[in-house]
Amino acid sequence: MNAIIYFSLSKDLNSKRIASTFDGDIFELVNNEKKHKSAFLNMVIYGFKTVRNKDVDFEVPEIDFDQYDTVILVSPVWAGRVNLFMKKYLEKVKFSNKNVKIVGTCKGGYDKYFESFNGLLDKSNTVIEEIMYVKGEKQ
Repeated sequence: MNAIIYFSLSKDLNSKRIASTFDGDIFELVNNEKKHKSAFLNMVIYGFKTVRNKDVDFEVPEIDFDQYDTVILVSPVWAGRVNLFMKKYLEKVKFSNKNVKIVGTCKGGYDKYFESFNGLLDKSNTVIEEIMYVKGEKQ
């Protein structure tokens, strides 16, 4: 069984849409911070916070990982990396001995996205797939 964990901030909710294409139980990381109306302003603010590894406020879903064989992580790419909400989640919540699929969404560059998960996942986990969607299209 799959646990699908996603974060989405954009108005088109790409990560949510992509997360819903997988079979399993879906869990959302909910942003408790102020969301600006301007997508560009959100990109600048959260890109800066991502690069500077600043704290963010979000709701952490309770997940009994013993029920799942596979964990699917779906999130947007920010500043070429895993977005700060998913990063902070993986720093707070540990799971082990799982198959992991890492799924990213972006409109452009994602050169450091997959490598930015290094050190965030327990070494007992096995990354079985890395998937990127650019402008909604699977690469």
